[in-house]
Amino acid sequence: MDKDACNRSRYAPGDAAGHYEAGSCAPITPRGRKHTDSYAWSQVAGFDGAADAFLECSTARLKIRPFWTPPMTVAVLRLDGREIRLNGLAQALRADGAFAFPSWRFASRSDGIAVSTSIHAPASAFVGLAYANSPGGIKTCLNTKLATCELTIEEAGRPLRKLASRHRAAFEILTDRPDHGVAVVA
Repeated sequence: MDKDACNRSRYAPGDAAGHYEAGSCAPITPRGRKHTDSYAWSQVAGFDGAADAFLECSTARLKIRPFWTPPMTVAVLRLDGREIRLNGLAQALRADGAFAFPSWRFASRSDGIAVSTSIHAPASAFVGLAYANSPGGIKTCLNTKLATCELTIEEAGRPLRKLASRHRAAFEILTDRPDHGVAVVA
């Protein structure tokens, strides 16, 4: 379906650049046709004493009809000029990840390296953002840029390494639970 036909339809126009999914009037969005059912996500650009280290990670659960998938955790760590990828599908299923507002922990290992992480912030550091879910309903994104991340790296042939980023990790949890106590401001 072309852009003009979509603009004449009952659907909203495409994304800011005018892109549409093939064969539909649904705009291409960074989050697709619906939000992930439940997730924790974090990004840490620089750790105390390791300014060039970078971590991006997520634990997610999907709801497929009445069933929930197990938690799936992926992570990519850039450290000392290397990129450590713990992000394949089988890897995501083997990893151990759990989150409950306002904290999250995960551990993952592969090819002689093990990473364990704890991310947390006080409830007062979060803001709530309402996300309309395309199939219906509202999800709440509990978001902070002031979280603490503590990361431990165990690697064959190298000393144990611990990194921390105090009060400057981005951290969010997507939920449909109403009992988080965070004000939803947008």
